[in-house]
Amino acid sequence: MEKYVRRTLAVLSTGAAALIAAHISAALWAQHEVTQNESAVAIHSLGLASGQGLYHKLGSYPYTVSPYMPLFYAAQAALHRLGLPPFQAGRLLSILGLAGILWGVWKILRLSAGETYATWAGTLLAASTANLIFWGTVGQVDVLGLGFSINALYCYLRYRRAHEGRYLLWSGAFALAALFTKQTLIAAGCTILICLASENRRRAAWFALSIAGAGISLAAAVNYGTSGGFLENTVFANINPFSSVKFAAQLRYLLPVTCGSMLIAAAGLPAGLREGLHPLYTYAAASLAVLLGTGSKIGADLNYQLETMMALALCAGWSLHRLRFFPLCLEKSRSAVTLLQAPLLVYIVLNFVMGGRILNDRIFQEISRREEYAQLRPYLDSAKGPVISVQFDPLLQSGRRLEVEPLIYTLMVGAGRVDPGPVCRDLAAGKFSLVILFEDLFQPPAAPRDAELPSLPAPALDAIRRNYRLAGHIPGSLLAGDYIYQPANGPS
Repeated sequence: MEKYVRRTLAVLSTGAAALIAAHISAALWAQHEVTQNESAVAIHSLGLASGQGLYHKLGSYPYTVSPYMPLFYAAQAALHRLGLPPFQAGRLLSILGLAGILWGVWKILRLSAGETYATWAGTLLAASTANLIFWGTVGQVDVLGLGFSINALYCYLRYRRAHEGRYLLWSGAFALAALFTKQTLIAAGCTILICLASENRRRAAWFALSIAGAGISLAAAVNYGTSGGFLENTVFANINPFSSVKFAAQLRYLLPVTCGSMLIAAAGLPAGLREGLHPLYTYAAASLAVLLGTGSKIGADLNYQLETMMALALCAGWSLHRLRFFPLCLEKSRSAVTLLQAPLLVYIVLNFVMGGRILNDRIFQEISRREEYAQLRPYLDSAKGPVISVQFDPLLQSGRRLEVEPLIYTLMVGAGRVDPGPVCRDLAAGKFSLVILFEDLFQPPAAPRDAELPSLPAPALDAIRRNYRLAGHIPGSLLAGDYIYQPANGPS
């Protein structure tokens, strides 16, 4: 029986490793964006690398927002200065974050469970998660920041075991690094603070004051260096409207995909409560609270679920240890606990299938984007002035600045934070030599406008209708493709 268990875990681990390796290979091979936000992050990092700055004021060109904290941008800019292409630089950082997450999950379970098979299974749950594998090979901030969070939790658990101050210091440093990568990655820091407060309120107070002092000092320095642009971009311009449709979509993905790890984690919860709530369950609750509080805003994607999924994998691994799942299986026990092998295998196999489909879609999307850009390139090469595009990948490929970030700009105009006048006047004057949209402005819309559809405010669209002509339509990988507009008084 033990040989069977080891072989099963080894085969599943090999499958997870092969899937991760395939995604990494695709990420390093692909020359175009996987998500629109990946291009936006790369453009902002390139601006930082070239000395153009990062956090721009919202009231003038470029009308764009750098919504994340500076650590990822700075690291991507540094790698680009060393010679890496922008997409590969960002994806390399995410791959490093993915490795850090899996290493941290293994170390946490090894420390908390001390049992090889439970540690192995919990790490396998994390490593097979299709959502993690996907975002772990995309040049966005989430996975690198989550790597810092997971290792902050590990250092705290080391401190809890050994009571050595250096581990608490490292946990604070990692929690701060997570926060300065993405501002919603606060669950690990909150977990550490809650657990410290339950043991020693004075130490918890010092920990909180130290983290707050260091964080506020760094934020104040960056804000001063950007003339207030840092807070304007990362806080005030980042409060997007919330959508009940988005909330329902998040739950429709989360509940079916994580039902296996949820069931295993829930099975061990009563045992954990009898001994006092384990920090891993506190972390799961905190990460779920952050997801529920932020995951339904416009622009949020499935990356908002990553921390909750990793917390559930940790709780599931601990639960398998606490319930003696593997010893009972090895003894061929008829205990109901051994039935947990069903949700364990279902979770892993389901995510393998999803990960394979995502990889297939990613490869075909890259091929489609190459064909699409080949058709867009003549328009971009002939454009002598600035360009507005709902697609950022063509701007990055052609080395152009992001003058107007359509979705964010539209939200800012709608919220009254940005005056639409300058862009409308420039459109009326034909100063933009090219406008690329997802919609044909000279045809009535086939359906009500989607709040997440990148577009421009109504006055800007009216200015395009009056002063531009539809120069072409290119079928693309997104929606109905690209509609190309050029000034009406320009050359045909």
